[in-house]
Amino acid sequence: MQKVSYMGNGSTTEFSFNFPYFENSNIIVTKNGTSATGYSIVGTSAGQNADIPYTGGKVVFDVAPSSLDNITIARFLPLARIVDYQPTTKLEPTVLNQDINYLMEAIKDRKDEIDGLFSEYSEIANKESTTTLLTRIAELSQQITNLGDISTLRSDVTTNTGDITTLKGYDYVVESQTPTAENNYTWYRKYKSGWVEQGQKSIALNNSVVTTVTLPITMADDNYSATGFCKQISESSMYGALSTIAAAPKNTTQIYIGQYNSVASVLLCGWYVCGMGA
Repeated sequence: MQKVSYMGNGSTTEFSFNFPYFENSNIIVTKNGTSATGYSIVGTSAGQNADIPYTGGKVVFDVAPSSLDNITIARFLPLARIVDYQPTTKLEPTVLNQDINYLMEAIKDRKDEIDGLFSEYSEIANKESTTTLLTRIAELSQQITNLGDISTLRSDVTTNTGDITTLKGYDYVVESQTPTAENNYTWYRKYKSGWVEQGQKSIALNNSVVTTVTLPITMADDNYSATGFCKQISESSMYGALSTIAAAPKNTTQIYIGQYNSVASVLLCGWYVCGMGA
């Protein structure tokens, strides 16, 4: 069958085709697999007394097909007589030629359809022999037999995995991040329940200065816990035990963190946040 396909773009209304036809009823237009409406056919004349009246043409839609609409234009010639010759009527060469050409074109379309079916189903025709197929089925049957009784398999699965309903009560990590230089030594763990733990391994803070820290994971609200710790850093060494620092929620994405004491030094600090994530 003679046909051509296009994709709409929301602005194009004219779609051309270049296969010959005899009258507008020979042209079938579909949109997305169903018969299209709201269009006209403008044929390209082959000239007076031509064996086939039209060499092609175009389909003109009243409204441009929308983006990604699949437009198909095809020729369909019913396998039927179009001229009834009478014994007393003069035989016109143009009419006779068009009649014969119509039948020839219709036969060509049927041949194309048959060739298409052959191509589609040739893979089935070239499949392995029946003997080979039966051998493969026998091998598959043996593999199934080797699995053993299905009731035994079910018992083994139950024994080895335990009660599935009990496992449903446990929470577990579904996403995590380890601290690295690339993420500024931040880490987090997200649990299936929505619970989040996150923190930062090392952050340098100036003493008596409040710093705003952006959380790697957004929290559900500001009703989460935030704690911190730090060590003082002198000019030549780090000393002193871990001490508590101020760390408090600012909002769902940030916390305040800071330390106040009498020692003027840089603080190497860390923080920890836990609560329900967004």
